[in-house]
Amino acid sequence: MAGLIDKLLGATVAKYGFALERQTSVAGLGYEAAGMQQLSQVKSIGKSNSIDDILTAEFYLMALERENLANSPAMRRSLDMAVAEIKILQKMVERVREPETYQKIDLDHERPKDRTGPLPNDSGRQIFRSHLARLLNQDKAPLDLIDKKIIDARRANMRTAEKAYIALQHSALGIAPAPPNKGRGQGMGL
Repeated sequence: MAGLIDKLLGATVAKYGFALERQTSVAGLGYEAAGMQQLSQVKSIGKSNSIDDILTAEFYLMALERENLANSPAMRRSLDMAVAEIKILQKMVERVREPETYQKIDLDHERPKDRTGPLPNDSGRQIFRSHLARLLNQDKAPLDLIDKKIIDARRANMRTAEKAYIALQHSALGIAPAPPNKGRGQGMGL
């Protein structure tokens, strides 16, 4: 049994050695440069604070991942679901921008468990949580550092879009947003 473990450890160490060499190769350096450009663009889209741009970017990123990186049936199904959910989320943004339409959706979420404070826990809010969890799970995978930074930027963008969505919910329903929650040490004259 010890021989099998030794062989496994040897193969694993060799694999990691080749991974390090790959990073300094021409292709590895090109990958890093392209990743830095992608990261810059993802961050720029987030700084725009445009829910539409953020969701469109996320839609295309998920579709491209599905097309180019999906290497198992489970990964294809997950990315298919992600793409479909972003499309649904984009439709929910259109609906929440129409107060009369959204007030009808609000009525379909009367049960306390279907609400988050005074707002409906509609499919849009659920998709935001689901997609943030999906991105967090990706961040836990053994990826290159640049890929992890891109995922972090995408998560930040989705949180920005979610805040914008919540503001649209408040507006559509004529509910004043809650005042900001002051953290420790703030507002105490310190």
